[in-house]
Amino acid sequence: MNKKIRTTSQQLTQLFLTLFIIILFLVNLAFAGISTAFIYNNAHEQAEEVIDTVSDNISDHDEHKNKNEWKLFLNAYLARQSNDAISLKTPKGKTVYSEDGEELFKKVKNHRNYNNVVFMENSVYYLRTATEDGYQISVILNVDDLFTLITHLLLAITILNLIAIICLIPLIKRFSRKWSQPIEKIDQDIEAIEHQTTAKKKVFVPKQPAEIHHLAQSFNKLLEYQDKAIQREQQFVTDASHELKTPLAAIRGHINLIKRRGKEHPEIIAKSLQYIDSESSRMEILVNELLELGRAKKQHQSIGPIDLVPIVQKESEILEQEYNTCSVYISSPTKVFYPIEVKDFRLIIHNLLDNAAKYSQNNTKIKIELQKDNGYLTLRVKDQGIGIREENYDKIFDRFYREDQAHSSQVKGTGIGLAIVKDIVTKYHGKISVFANTPKGTIFEIKLPL
Repeated sequence: MNKKIRTTSQQLTQLFLTLFIIILFLVNLAFAGISTAFIYNNAHEQAEEVIDTVSDNISDHDEHKNKNEWKLFLNAYLARQSNDAISLKTPKGKTVYSEDGEELFKKVKNHRNYNNVVFMENSVYYLRTATEDGYQISVILNVDDLFTLITHLLLAITILNLIAIICLIPLIKRFSRKWSQPIEKIDQDIEAIEHQTTAKKKVFVPKQPAEIHHLAQSFNKLLEYQDKAIQREQQFVTDASHELKTPLAAIRGHINLIKRRGKEHPEIIAKSLQYIDSESSRMEILVNELLELGRAKKQHQSIGPIDLVPIVQKESEILEQEYNTCSVYISSPTKVFYPIEVKDFRLIIHNLLDNAAKYSQNNTKIKIELQKDNGYLTLRVKDQGIGIREENYDKIFDRFYREDQAHSSQVKGTGIGLAIVKDIVTKYHGKISVFANTPKGTIFEIKLPL
């Protein structure tokens, strides 16, 4: 059977009540200990005082006193309390007692002594024995009155404690509910978001306590990030569907055209097949880049450093062959080593160079700078193309986004390349930035931590 889950208010109430009871118990225990020590020290001082007084008043001729004389002598040093007694053993072995002392000493000797304290049926006594000048003096003091007083005080304190606990329970509950209200409000907001009963996708942020304040803020940031991620994914699905649907519709249209008119007009077959081949190639590129985009997000395992310069040189040669009107210039040391997967770095270089070439005029120059400085591997790709408006610097890394929407159909590509670059850079805990080139064009700068 599952144990019932208690609320924060219930747990705080139980915690504070338990702490309060423990504190009261410790205070009462300390009071009892201090009181007992006070009774013991007080009885000890009284017994010592009696012994010293009797010892100081004994003279040599007292040895010849009879029992009645000794009894009168010893009674003079008692506090006139019926349950106190003194016994005196002379050097010759004669033992004398105060009034009713002999009977009391016999009773006390039949009970166990706890550090000079004797507990009898209805009384508590303090027994002290000392030897002075050959005389053995024993004193019994009754401490019932003190123990009774302390017992009554403890009983009164206990009753007051119970009253305090009963009166404090509603107060503790009230404060516990007040302190737990922020958590309860956050819980209600989360439940409303979970069941979609509110359009607001934020939880209440209390000012106090600080931990709950920061927790609520972090949760709201997480909700905001999740909401944006969902919107991006939904937009991605919409854009990918649109990008795939356009060539598919064209392919289906030409296939139907061949079916309907291919026999009567065979000359359209070659033209339609060429169009089908072009659109299927476009789909293949798009699908491959979508796969690369998904792969780019996967965390890499521990890998060894590789020389990046040959990769830059190879991708530059490929670009110059594909865009024979572009020239690529490389500025870097002879060797630059960095721990990165070959395919990841090749995709970075390829997509940045391809983006620079697509949006540049004929006979353009593209410059690549690769170096290590200030704890980073820095890669810059500078082009002299049409440039990017500053307000669109962040948008260009979105999937399927094109800077020049009006002429996007005239520029080959899928609009995924820069998104792939950003995902790879993020995977290696790096940063990609965009700047305007002088006198025209764009600079892409990537910094990867060493």
